[in-house]
Amino acid sequence: MMHRRDVLRASAAAVLAGFALPSAADESAAADLRRLVNRLADRSRVTRPFLLRRFDAARLSARERVLYETLLPGADADAALARRAWGRNGAPYPVTHRNGNWRRAAELREGDRIRDAVRTVNQDTNLIEANARRGVVAPGFVIDATLPELRSAAARVQTANVTDGDTLVIAITRQVEVLEAQRAAAPEQPGMWRLPDGDEFYIQALQLQLGAEIDPREAHRRALERCHDLRREADRLLRAQGFAHGSIAQRLKAFAALDRFQVRDRDAVVAGMNAQLEKVRALLQGVIDATAAGGIQKLDPARSHDGTRGTRVGANYLVDMQARRPTWSFASVVHHEHTPGHILQSRFNGGVPELQQRYSSGYSEGWAIYAETLADEIGAFEGDDAARIGFLQWMLFRTARVVGDTGMHVMRWSRERTIEQMYELQGESISFVTIEDDVARFAAQPGVSAAQGLAAMHLLELRERTRRAAGDRFTLLAFHDAALRAGPLSPPGLEQAMRAQFEL
Repeated sequence: MMHRRDVLRASAAAVLAGFALPSAADESAAADLRRLVNRLADRSRVTRPFLLRRFDAARLSARERVLYETLLPGADADAALARRAWGRNGAPYPVTHRNGNWRRAAELREGDRIRDAVRTVNQDTNLIEANARRGVVAPGFVIDATLPELRSAAARVQTANVTDGDTLVIAITRQVEVLEAQRAAAPEQPGMWRLPDGDEFYIQALQLQLGAEIDPREAHRRALERCHDLRREADRLLRAQGFAHGSIAQRLKAFAALDRFQVRDRDAVVAGMNAQLEKVRALLQGVIDATAAGGIQKLDPARSHDGTRGTRVGANYLVDMQARRPTWSFASVVHHEHTPGHILQSRFNGGVPELQQRYSSGYSEGWAIYAETLADEIGAFEGDDAARIGFLQWMLFRTARVVGDTGMHVMRWSRERTIEQMYELQGESISFVTIEDDVARFAAQPGVSAAQGLAAMHLLELRERTRRAAGDRFTLLAFHDAALRAGPLSPPGLEQAMRAQFEL
């Protein structure tokens, strides 16, 4: 049998002749690497890690090596997935309620060519049928979530009455019919382990999403341990509020139902969120050398009814006030979505190579989750135990996703057990999505939710490792500068950034 290394060499041989590799005589090593990375986006996914390793990384300074280290694990996983018989893009099923060319086709953007949309939808349908012959069929509850979305998309195209739109309606309808035919015999078990080479697929998909090699079982254990720590703290605070009886889930639900925490005055809630933002801005002095402008505004109710559940526009976060949530849940949202979360983060993420975004995909959400914890650590919830309970439940929601994702795909949990465990860990969902919807996402997009929570956990762990290694040279200001300055980074890229920052 040909060794994997030989396969990579053979696959790359055809392109190397016309692919000038950098030499010491070229401009700077950093410029050479960036030029190589930009060109890799147009190259075969299978050859990317091979070509990256041909680059002489010894030419790079410690800081210049950050990008190189960021890309390699994701490129390796992407290449492995590209060689698979199914799931080549990291998603096991070509069409679900979360993915598929039907989503883009039904948008009918100006300048779109209907014939191209029809072609891509038909390609997906052909792949659904081919995968079924290999034993790769989506679980029944995922198909159930997908069919209404497809029918709605076909109806939108029909209503738009665009030229040749009927051909796209026919293509989407054919997709509906193929999935309907599969539904009768669709499996109930959602985990990747039931599919051919499914265990290996999950490891590769998780590595692609996180940008680092990781043992899913160890990830499950660490996330469960983190949930237990969060639950102990929630238990202490709930008892102090007079909620001492019942499970954590039951007490969180009862606490959320108290009349004083119901949203009565939406303007007052938004004002409170802006006050929370100003509070954390003051506390971040000496912690992060940047303060995002803007603030919190109300989302237009019409957009909420159309399905928008909060959105970032420039330096402002538009919060959806239509959803039923306790007032104590909003403070943590400020720090996740605005400062020191996504909006602050966005100031550093522009102009990075396309592959850096792809191979660090867990970082964006991971930073925002870390930002909530950072806000808690510097005292953003000081004097407001209810807001801190909200923070803890948000952290339980985000960490329970790691537990549920890995539980389904590695620990072989059923859909029912995954839902049950998620409820037990976090109580009722504090997010816009229900726990049942979240579990459907785990099945349709394995590794995505787990990678986000793991990226946040890695930032916390890396910070403490760096603090110990750097000693008196360590500052939070320098740590966050290194974590943010180079844009989204995979865990190996972040580790290299800290070595460069603190000369470790």
